[in-house]
Amino acid sequence: MSLIKPVWPVLAAMAFLILQPGSSRGQEWGSLKGRISYGDAAPAAVPLDIERDADVCGKNGLVDESLVVHPENRGLRYVAVWLESKTPVPVHPELVNFPADSPVLNNINCRFEPHMLTLRTGQILQLKNSDPVAHNAAVYVRRTTPFSEVIPQNAPVEKRFAKAENLPTRVDCSIHAWMKAWLIILDHPYVAITDEDGRFEINNLPQGEWNFRFWHERPGYLPGASQDGKQVPLTKGTWAVTIGASKTLDLGELTVAPEQLAGKKR
Repeated sequence: MSLIKPVWPVLAAMAFLILQPGSSRGQEWGSLKGRISYGDAAPAAVPLDIERDADVCGKNGLVDESLVVHPENRGLRYVAVWLESKTPVPVHPELVNFPADSPVLNNINCRFEPHMLTLRTGQILQLKNSDPVAHNAAVYVRRTTPFSEVIPQNAPVEKRFAKAENLPTRVDCSIHAWMKAWLIILDHPYVAITDEDGRFEINNLPQGEWNFRFWHERPGYLPGASQDGKQVPLTKGTWAVTIGASKTLDLGELTVAPEQLAGKKR
């Protein structure tokens, strides 16, 4: 019996895998970073009206988190920046596997922590309740089945999402109307959320020209920003930039005028 024939299926399978969209074979990698600032003095935090479970929730000094600006450096927090592509995106070998720890969205001190969370399709999301009062999580995904479940204390609810979402997904607590959070569900790891200083960084990006979305919960897609006094070419929050091999593209400081964030709160 010939020993040559069985080799061909193996070679064919290898060729198939190499030619698949999103393959990282021979791919070079780079990074993207920047800082997003608010174009005026930081507005004062707006306290929330706490009616339900006021004896517990009223002690936490809760404020509106739909616009969070650093009081000194005017860094704009909770701007999501992600790579958007209609075709599969090559993923760096170090990022193919999920991190060891599952992402957690916790109900604590009568707010969701964190306010904005990223996760990948197929990854386990843990929904927790660390408060002495009842909470639920109403998750308004569009491409899979939305749900609303009470989150027991000390018994996390685990969820997976099979499909990426085109937009950040709102999460509410139906018991406490002021509680809101956002999930960014993608089928790749290339997403960042600006920190308290307005900074973001996305590492190990595939080389080439890619579209990046900039999104804030008040206007949705960020309608405009300036860089060194010149308007950034944002179209529906999208900016096409070129990622160089073994390089970090620094977008510098992007300033968002207050009127760009005057959209309806979501």
